[in-house]
Amino acid sequence: MDVLSWNCRGLGMNSKSQALKDFISQNRPSIVFLSETKIDNLDDFRRLSRTLQGLGFDHSQEVLSDGRSGGLGLFWKEGITLRIRSSSHRFIDAELKGDLGDPIWRLTGFYGHPTTNLRYLSWQAIKELSDEDSLPWVIVGDFNEILHADEKQDGSRCSERQMRGFRDVVGYADLVDLGYIGSRFTWSNRQTKLRLDRALATTTWNVLPPSISDHSPLFLQISAGPIVKAQRFHRFRFESFWLQHAECNQLVTSQWQLPQSGQPLFCISKKIMRTSKALDKWQRRTFIDRQNQMKEIRERLEELLDGPFSLQTNEEKQSLMLRLQQLTSQEESY
Repeated sequence: MDVLSWNCRGLGMNSKSQALKDFISQNRPSIVFLSETKIDNLDDFRRLSRTLQGLGFDHSQEVLSDGRSGGLGLFWKEGITLRIRSSSHRFIDAELKGDLGDPIWRLTGFYGHPTTNLRYLSWQAIKELSDEDSLPWVIVGDFNEILHADEKQDGSRCSERQMRGFRDVVGYADLVDLGYIGSRFTWSNRQTKLRLDRALATTTWNVLPPSISDHSPLFLQISAGPIVKAQRFHRFRFESFWLQHAECNQLVTSQWQLPQSGQPLFCISKKIMRTSKALDKWQRRTFIDRQNQMKEIRERLEELLDGPFSLQTNEEKQSLMLRLQQLTSQEESY
């Protein structure tokens, strides 16, 4: 089962529609994900769907564009057991099942926010998708961001803070960049080249040659063998200061009182697992803002400590240390 992902930058031109047909004919994917379709009405999307039906893609899911901005489409062939879980302007999330006995896995077609100062919304969406379950997961598309400075050639330099947001969410979700075969860069204009399109997960992928869009399409090749459900090694750790928070005791009580059938030891084990999972989600939601602030302050302090001394930097260090102390005290007070 192979997946083709392409930021087509609009499909209004006959040449782009023909290029899409050529990509499909040459590589015969079972699933196609398109971003930036720039299709804002159902009639036009149905017209595209009919075109792809002629190539064997009998099923589709659309996210219409906001005017001429954005727009997503997911298309799959008959015989693919695929269920749409959710969708938004940033993604289409699906659940797939292979042959009898194969595990269920997830495929998310993703399109990162094109506006830099709103890109945090993309990372928040990935975090929320990650928290839903631990199924094998492939997330593919145009993330509109690079992970490292060497993924950009020429043009103005990307800020470390900007890239860090992407790296942090990749680490948070325990995702792995699958690498690439082909050109280092998947987007270009006259001034610069960038690697914006990628696949994150635990499988192989290939990049097709550049086309008439300024984005290269991605060809994700799923192994024909059985998919091994990867363990998401997120270690749960209970923190004593949670006990001071009013919601903690209520959450533990409500989770422990849920009915559970089976032998006594089995019931206790399931209750512990269920309660720890609920606590983990609760603490991420409750304390994540404070933890992120503390992390940013510590990183800025490291930068200032490595830099030259001046009255201005010294005042900033004192201010940051005071803020860090306040945040630490708030955490300890719970």
